[in-house]
Amino acid sequence: MRTTLDIVDLAPGGEGVGRTGEGRPVFAPFTAPGDRVEVELPGGEGPAHVPPARLLREGPARVAAPCPHFGMSEPLAEAMCGGCEWLHLAYGAQVEAKERAFAETLRRIGRLEAGRYRALPILPSPRPLRYRSRAKFHLDRHTGRLVFFRRRSHDPVQLTGCHLLAEELDALREVAGPALLAARLEAREVTLEWSALDGKGAAFLQLAAITPAARARAEALLAAVPALAGVVLGAEGAPSAAVGDPVLRHARRPGEPAAGRQRSRPDVFQQANRGANALLVASALELLRPDGEEVLELYCGAGNFTGPLAARARHVDAVEGQGPALELARLDAAEAAEAAGARGASRVRFLAGDALAVARGLARERGAASRRYGAALLDPPRQGAPGVGAVLRELDVPRAVYVSCDPATLARDLRACGQVGYTVEAIQPVDMFPQTHHVEAVALLTR
Repeated sequence: MRTTLDIVDLAPGGEGVGRTGEGRPVFAPFTAPGDRVEVELPGGEGPAHVPPARLLREGPARVAAPCPHFGMSEPLAEAMCGGCEWLHLAYGAQVEAKERAFAETLRRIGRLEAGRYRALPILPSPRPLRYRSRAKFHLDRHTGRLVFFRRRSHDPVQLTGCHLLAEELDALREVAGPALLAARLEAREVTLEWSALDGKGAAFLQLAAITPAARARAEALLAAVPALAGVVLGAEGAPSAAVGDPVLRHARRPGEPAAGRQRSRPDVFQQANRGANALLVASALELLRPDGEEVLELYCGAGNFTGPLAARARHVDAVEGQGPALELARLDAAEAAEAAGARGASRVRFLAGDALAVARGLARERGAASRRYGAALLDPPRQGAPGVGAVLRELDVPRAVYVSCDPATLARDLRACGQVGYTVEAIQPVDMFPQTHHVEAVALLTR
């Protein structure tokens, strides 16, 4: 049944929300508050998620999307890319919607009512467009192009350009697809990364198997694409293999060389928005106040926070389970220690293993080798860190900063921390992913 709706809000998942005359909530993609749309409403009485709607009247938050692959009406369905959700929304409306949705998730899942903690205003991304220094693509073997998929499908979108990618990364994407096809590298997924500092890129290719022939073809790829410094080959159940030099360097704060550099590799997690990442790191340290403290860092990854922590703390114990990430963090720490001289040499101790298991072991240590931490910082993966509150309590940590890319798991874990005696003092959201509903956050816990 076709019906007309007025869109009144945005849902946490990115869709616009309207209600029928009977009060039934309807979620429509690519709509904006104030829009009037016509939708195909399915039968039933519960909330309905409908296909892209026909726009009848534009709301005040709507802007013209700059990308030909972004659309909401049926004539554009063949070109519709699944990468962006909010390219049609003014950026100010995006961050306001994220702030509201984030607070609601904390209230609903974490039982954190407004006023119980210091809600810091969301930090916008320095660049709403062209902010990504890395992205994951699929190789379309029929056209030899690196593509995204259409929304909720595995149908390729033949990109003529992507407005989320840094210009240099977009240019690398354009030449890398045909070069992969010419080299006969049938990658299942392709991650490309670009370093503005190095003026070079690197690639991670997920293959069926890593063979001598695959290595030779990777060398041919590097010869064909001078902008690629190196390639990492990966296959399920096999150790990765590097061809060329896939380790890139990024400025920790874009445009500020004195802030230092950070190594990266396209098969190791790294924040794609370097400008917003600098805001995230600065916010975490401002809330944690690690100066002169013994600090425990859990899920340190490739050292996104480790270097800045070590520059201010008395000592950092950094824990990570992924070997390649830990190696990059070690190299960065060694370089920083060398620059700092003897005083910086012993600032960081790296511990390999499951973050919470290692932390529990540290809590059991006694005697001269044991450490008492004045602060902790954790940046777990999207699934969060269930049980971290009890671990922090065992360690007797007086304050901790929790960095999260998923509001739901953050809210769950903050609630659990409250049950073992920690109070949420402040929360800082950061817009790491403009044009999507995703939001990053930093939360300060005190005992």
